[in-house]
Amino acid sequence: MERVKVREDNLAIVRIEERCINCGMCQKTCLENNNIGSECINCGQCVLTCPTGALVPRFNYQTVLNYLKDTAYQVMVITSPAVRVAIGDEFGYDAGTFLEGKMVGVLKKLGFAKVFDTTFGADLTIMEEATELVQRLEFKENLPLYTSCCPSWVEYIKKFHPEDIKHLSTCKSPIGMIGAMVKSYYAEYNEIDPKKIILVALTPCVSKKVEIHDNPDVDFCITTRELGMMIRETGIDFKTVSDASFDSLLGKGSGAGLIFGTSGGVMEAAIRTAYFLINKEEAPQVFYKLEQVRGEKDFKEATINLKKYFLKVAVVNRLSTAQEKYELLKNYDFIEVMTCPGGCIGGAGQPLVATSKLAEYRQKRSMALYQDDAKNKVKSSYENTEIREAYDTFIKKGKVRLHTNHQEKVRN
Repeated sequence: MERVKVREDNLAIVRIEERCINCGMCQKTCLENNNIGSECINCGQCVLTCPTGALVPRFNYQTVLNYLKDTAYQVMVITSPAVRVAIGDEFGYDAGTFLEGKMVGVLKKLGFAKVFDTTFGADLTIMEEATELVQRLEFKENLPLYTSCCPSWVEYIKKFHPEDIKHLSTCKSPIGMIGAMVKSYYAEYNEIDPKKIILVALTPCVSKKVEIHDNPDVDFCITTRELGMMIRETGIDFKTVSDASFDSLLGKGSGAGLIFGTSGGVMEAAIRTAYFLINKEEAPQVFYKLEQVRGEKDFKEATINLKKYFLKVAVVNRLSTAQEKYELLKNYDFIEVMTCPGGCIGGAGQPLVATSKLAEYRQKRSMALYQDDAKNKVKSSYENTEIREAYDTFIKKGKVRLHTNHQEKVRN
């Protein structure tokens, strides 16, 4: 079997030629997860199954370490939900251990000036995307609405189905949302020159390394694995680091924002807020544990009673599933697609584990996110007090751009 072609200018992954044994495992993985031929959409799943370590994320952590020593800049970091349930894999913790406080503590010990939670950006995405969904339902236009959080899915639509770009949500992804807020809202509030801020996105995803290339608000993207490298190379004993809290103004995220890290989480989060926007009341209790959209089944569907509308939704796990059922998707109102198995918790930037254990680790990471959502007092994005403050004092004044204009892309 042929191996996956990796261009030298690929921003997401790199092949180390001397390690490659031409076993074809990368191609096998690509066919199972994407099945789009030689066109790379940067998901990086081949990195997780390469038996010799010939395929790796394009590492940016050493550049970040250099900036942390540069007193001319304030280096800040935003942290994706799935990182906190996987970083422990690098240091001998049980799979799925929830280590939010220790993750924040170690980032501060590394020297980051501020540590923000990308779940704040996820809440912003939900506020905007749920509003977008309600508007499309009301005017019956450009349905179904496709989620736009997964950059590889967005890339696929732009390259293979440009006629359907109108169905993509115009919302920026959570890192795009919070990145824009750091360099406008936070900078203005604290009287900091945005040019003096270096913003680093800590993610489970290698495709985000490509996404930020067109995003002036996020300067670097490092993966969960890269954080592990930074910790070891600086001599920090991860297990002895004390827990710390996210910095304020952009630090508070809801349970809905947290479950973005797993397949079906974006859908569930959006439905909670859409119900509130339509009915001006809290959603029924069943909306806080939507079993129909949870789990790693490749295709999940449900009809949700929003009172005014019966919303037909579909959650797609793996891009190959989206391809197989692409025409069927037109029968729904709202569709979540995540390219990586299990969603972001199964991203290619997560710590390496035995391929036979991948499904088990994804399940445990997912369970940890849902468990934290269950005990979180703030379960919906619209309830987040920091989100409300941001809208009242900044966003409603039109001071920040939270949406994007998707454009067709030419295949390589």
